[in-house]
Amino acid sequence: MTDPKGKTALITGANAGIGKDVARQLALRPDTVRIYLACRNKDRAIAAKAELEAETGRSIFDIVVMDVADLGSVRAGLAGIDGSVDALVMNAGVIGPKTMELTADGVTRVFATNVLGHVALLEGLLAEGRLGEVAVLAGSEAARGVPRLRMQRPSFVSTSADELATVIDGSYFASRKPDFNLAFGQTKYIGALWMAYLARRHPDRRFVTVSPGGTAGTEASNDLALPLRLAAKYVMPALGISHKLEVGAKRLVDGVTDPTLSSGVFYASAANKLTGPLVNQAEFFPDLADPSFQDHANKAIHRFIS
Repeated sequence: MTDPKGKTALITGANAGIGKDVARQLALRPDTVRIYLACRNKDRAIAAKAELEAETGRSIFDIVVMDVADLGSVRAGLAGIDGSVDALVMNAGVIGPKTMELTADGVTRVFATNVLGHVALLEGLLAEGRLGEVAVLAGSEAARGVPRLRMQRPSFVSTSADELATVIDGSYFASRKPDFNLAFGQTKYIGALWMAYLARRHPDRRFVTVSPGGTAGTEASNDLALPLRLAAKYVMPALGISHKLEVGAKRLVDGVTDPTLSSGVFYASAANKLTGPLVNQAEFFPDLADPSFQDHANKAIHRFIS
């Protein structure tokens, strides 16, 4: 059961960057009484917990050791969570050349971290009746393309389950030049479709995909080549195509707390933008609202979960 005196939240990737600031912002809300910090590194999680307690003046944080790139670790972490959670924020994610490598579960690390581990986590909570109200998946404008950053829109011949599965196991690039930016966009696209599928299956809860947008001060660019790291840290903020960390985090917090953000919808910046008001991405990328594509994404994903 969720705590009748207030809300409980679980945040993945919560020891740094956006995830940590989501925890901070939620802790400043008086109706939040418990926050699970799901992190793969226990020492970093302990440090983050101490910092959050000092910043917020509240001792409501619990650590869950969980590597979302490892399904076994996700299931072990899930078993260690006491009771139910009202809100799940699936924030953990990676991008970069190294993320094209395969994990022990037979999927690319970019897909394992951004989507597959979160599927096991969220569906585990649902199966056990332990998700109270809302789940928010961190999306990305890369899922519908960002021309100004030369990130092409993911496109497929049929968007069948077979074709989407080639993204998940990396074979999509077997006869193509590897493109980690495209793989990241494809991953985020499939994740948004899966969330929309769940929204149709569970109309009593909210399932929202929200992009934090172009956000400075995160660790997302750490594995990129030096020129791209410098661009993310200095050039994008200078050009006004990224916003501060707390702004990106607030988008995910809004996904949790704002009931006007509709279940099944992917919210991100307006077309060819990375900042500004949240917009329903299906308004200019209708594929996101196609129920058959949503079904295909779910089927493709579950080929890799036993």
